[in-house]
Amino acid sequence: MFEPVLRRHRISRREAIRLGVAAAAGTLLGPRAALAARPALFELRLDDEAARAAAAGGWHTTPVLHAPRRFDLIGLRWARGAHVAAEVRARRRGGRWSPWVPLAGVAGHGPDGARPLAGTEPVWTGAADLFQLRLHGRPRGLLVRFVRSGRAAQPVARAARAQVGPPAIIPRSAWGGDSVPPRAPPLYGSVQLGFVHHTVTANDYAPEESAGIVLAIAHYHRDSNGWNDIGYNFVVDQYGQVFEARAGGVDQPIVGAQAQGYNSVSTGIACLGSFEVGGFPEAGLEALAHLLGWKLTLHGVPVQGQVTVASAGGASNRYPSGTPVTFERISGHRDGDNTSCPGAVLYGQLPDLRVRAARHATAVSRVTLHSAARRVAGGSPTALSGELHFADGSSAAGIPVEIEFMAAGGAWTRLAGAACGLDGRWSAPVALPTTGSVRAVFAGDPTRPRLESAPVSITVIPTLTLALKPPRLHAGRAVGVSGTMLPAQAVLVLCTVERRVGRRWKRVQRKRIAVRGGRFATRVRRRRAGLYRISISAPNATIQRLVRFVR
Repeated sequence: MFEPVLRRHRISRREAIRLGVAAAAGTLLGPRAALAARPALFELRLDDEAARAAAAGGWHTTPVLHAPRRFDLIGLRWARGAHVAAEVRARRRGGRWSPWVPLAGVAGHGPDGARPLAGTEPVWTGAADLFQLRLHGRPRGLLVRFVRSGRAAQPVARAARAQVGPPAIIPRSAWGGDSVPPRAPPLYGSVQLGFVHHTVTANDYAPEESAGIVLAIAHYHRDSNGWNDIGYNFVVDQYGQVFEARAGGVDQPIVGAQAQGYNSVSTGIACLGSFEVGGFPEAGLEALAHLLGWKLTLHGVPVQGQVTVASAGGASNRYPSGTPVTFERISGHRDGDNTSCPGAVLYGQLPDLRVRAARHATAVSRVTLHSAARRVAGGSPTALSGELHFADGSSAAGIPVEIEFMAAGGAWTRLAGAACGLDGRWSAPVALPTTGSVRAVFAGDPTRPRLESAPVSITVIPTLTLALKPPRLHAGRAVGVSGTMLPAQAVLVLCTVERRVGRRWKRVQRKRIAVRGGRFATRVRRRRAGLYRISISAPNATIQRLVRFVR
């Protein structure tokens, strides 16, 4: 929790954030930002002549093409299965052509689990009416998509940046985000690391154009890509302006569409421009460091060091779903997905960025949880421990911490409690009812908000017992099979019967047995003499016993 002191009066973290974004809106953009024109997405389908010419080999340049109306941003879509490289240039009627700019392929962005898009990222052109494309490959079903974001706010005097607490953040309402509302309410995850991106747009924009570029990208991500909202959580321009991007609250762990496979455990910040051959300028780099230093510590995460998270997979992911992946707390997009983002030079600036961000790390209130083991035997307690710390330095001695549990597909429920010691540390032995996640919670009080730790996943390996009575009997009779399972659950276990044939075991019977009150029982009858192996299997656990049927 960030609690700066202004004239010796404390303010809450959320109040501090509101002051930061309000200062940004009034000082960086001025009142005209809210009057920016409403953006509109429109498109132009090209006939297959371009595709046939490109397929003939090498690069093909289209004739000068007229957009349906004036645009500021352009991107391409094509039929799935096509392999295309593209460049674009644009101009106003009577104006000069812009340089040729590569249209980067869509790689690594998007919601977790979504199909990859067949097309490119958008490129900011500024106001233009005409464009040309250079194409290489087989662009079947080529569709050009445009966004007109309108006139951007005029620049005014820039606010001085505080060294602690939140940076000045330009809210969505100031850059026109209210005109691109999300399709659905935001999803909330956790923030365990920050990914740095670049937008792969031109770097020759003026500070007064940045708001319009963010607005155009938001419209393209939502309406062309079909995402819920702009993909990034924040955007930072080369002049040091910080924009709130995806809606839901700058102080909340909003799930974005910025690093496929890791969206639910990260925050994503895009640097406005392309940084493959040149670096992010000083003003932008310092603003990025300030934002990351504040945002990570806001969620109780260190700025430096490493963290291991599980990949959620995806077509652009470097790692299959379920793979543990170790990241720097501040990483480049390319570390997790198959992309060159955030550009070679900006990627090389990340070590310096981490050092800078550490200078902006703020004291925050937090509660933590650590488990002595991630795999535990059923019925056996695991040692959970952690710490409760308040940003204002007040003592946590004697304050209760609740330990909550959630099984897959369930809801958080109270499992146990503990009290903090003089140093704010707490510990408790806790037996989990089944595999799931645990977290520590400070419920809050009249002066301090509720705090939750990052969840910790723990696998419970059932403890099984198995008895066969009698262990030797005549063929045709039935052996009693019984046992117990901890933790006690109303589940089914699998009973497998195998007969010894030479040096191998041949399965002869399989059935499921209900467990009630932690106990199970059944009978197995075999009419053929021989040595049999009976196995009882539960998730992550199997127990076996032998029985002999004789003539």
